[in-house]
Amino acid sequence: MVKFLPSIISAILMGISQQPWGFGFLAWFSLVPFIFSIEKQKSLKGVIKQSFIWSFLYHLIFFFWISDNIGLDSQVLRYLIMLLVVFVLTLNIFLIYTMYYYFRKKFKLFNSIYLLPFIITSIEYIRSLGFYGSAWNSLSYTQIDYLLISQNIEYTGIYGLTFWIVLINVMIYRVYNKLNSRNIILLSCFFIIPWITGLIIKSNHIINGSIIKTKLVQPNISLDEKRRSLRGSLNKLISLSLKSSNESIDLIIWPESSISGAFLKEGTYNSSLSSSMNNFLRKSNFCLVAGADLRINNKRYNSAILFKSDSIESMFHKQKLVPNVERTPDVFNAIGLNIGFQPNITNFDIGTELTMFSVNDFNFASMICIESVFPDLTRKFVNNGAEFITYIVNDGWYPRNPQLDQHARRCIYRAIENRRYVIRGANTGVTMVVDSYGNITNKLEFNKEGVMEADIITSDRKTFYTKYGDLFSIFNLLFIVLIMVISFFKGYKNSDVY
Repeated sequence: MVKFLPSIISAILMGISQQPWGFGFLAWFSLVPFIFSIEKQKSLKGVIKQSFIWSFLYHLIFFFWISDNIGLDSQVLRYLIMLLVVFVLTLNIFLIYTMYYYFRKKFKLFNSIYLLPFIITSIEYIRSLGFYGSAWNSLSYTQIDYLLISQNIEYTGIYGLTFWIVLINVMIYRVYNKLNSRNIILLSCFFIIPWITGLIIKSNHIINGSIIKTKLVQPNISLDEKRRSLRGSLNKLISLSLKSSNESIDLIIWPESSISGAFLKEGTYNSSLSSSMNNFLRKSNFCLVAGADLRINNKRYNSAILFKSDSIESMFHKQKLVPNVERTPDVFNAIGLNIGFQPNITNFDIGTELTMFSVNDFNFASMICIESVFPDLTRKFVNNGAEFITYIVNDGWYPRNPQLDQHARRCIYRAIENRRYVIRGANTGVTMVVDSYGNITNKLEFNKEGVMEADIITSDRKTFYTKYGDLFSIFNLLFIVLIMVISFFKGYKNSDVY
């Protein structure tokens, strides 16, 4: 047990740094004990053991809240799903440190420890791709509290912060291993430079655009309440929306899945469903964004709908679905192995169109729930002309933190990457507005009913990240591929090296 103690300590510190508790600074040095453990290993088996201990404990501390999912009746099933997620993510860590072990053996004269930032950044980027892609647990999200250094993601994307975190840990390890002025100076420079560049980048960004007056409604409707009476939930949303005058409001935001999909009938607004909704929509000139479960041409979508008066102007169908919750891949169904975690619920279909919404002739995007975690989809919308961003969310599946704050805080980076105001409208929280510096300007806490009015400012500027995406990550990936090619030819020419 003693030989695993450094890895255990490292995993605990890094796990805590990912929680919304203000301990993100732990990430600056929490990998160091784990690096010590890995460096001591003389065999791949030893590397795998240390990696498993670290990854399992780290992800367990990070994602323990999955066991709180009240959408599942069985507590045993909740724990099983939590453990399954932890085990799956552990595979990424195996890949990282197996690669590192391989390079360490191949390049005996080269200090392979410096390859770790490139390897971890590359694997994080690859892991974010595809249907089972996950960006939620990127190391970069440990730094959300440090907005000055976070300004750098306007150029590098979030994986630039991952690179920096790992590099600082590597340099601390090098200083401890070999204390000299050169290593101390390098560590100091690598640590300080991103804060300086962050300050410069922030000072060069000026908020300047038109004002859109918004109202965000957080109804705090429980899953049971919603299932009992969708009409009752609708009336609550309308009542909250009318608490103050809507004369000057341009846009009202209701949460994900807040209304019945029956409001869409043959492609148009169904006025026969609710007289209360009809009266509400006709009362003012505001636009309304609301979430609904839609059935269109024998397909089912988790959608955002834009209403203007009593007509449906636009619809966006969610593209990033929660694997095995909102959709089980067709390959499993084809072989009779549907592993969805919510029985008797039909798969959602995957949306394909980047449908733009509009208010007062300003274009904006309205994405749904977990889509706020993935940088690329938001970037595509901004490239297509979105001048601000909205996310509608229903986190009612989780009654308490840290899930609610973890999820909410991810959208701060979307604001910085693209220099856009972000509006997040949630059912049970957290509802908030984030300016294009990443500051939370307005907020409704979780598990509270409320209404929030906020002015947001539009922008048509496109950042480096908006234009070119994850070039920094792709560079890291190409570099690792190059190293692998070099190692292959090195082994080919000198077969007894390995």
